[in-house]
Amino acid sequence: MTSQVHFRMSEKEKKDFEIVLSRVGLTPGEAFRIFAKKSIEAGGIPFEVSQPNTRLKKAIRSHDYVEFNDPEEGLDWLNE
Repeated sequence: MTSQVHFRMSEKEKKDFEIVLSRVGLTPGEAFRIFAKKSIEAGGIPFEVSQPNTRLKKAIRSHDYVEFNDPEEGLDWLNE
């Protein structure tokens, strides 16, 4: 059984992504399946994500989130 995944991106990003993928002979669907399999194998993102973009920096500065000192505290909060 298969399932569909949908996401949005700008038209320019989509075109640029398709150009990059065409150079290595992949479609966006094939690239996504590779990414998904590698993420599962790695137990996380299969590459380093170290430079937050402007949107993430703004979100971090907003303090519109809950901080926890340790994972157990976070789990307790989720289970309340």
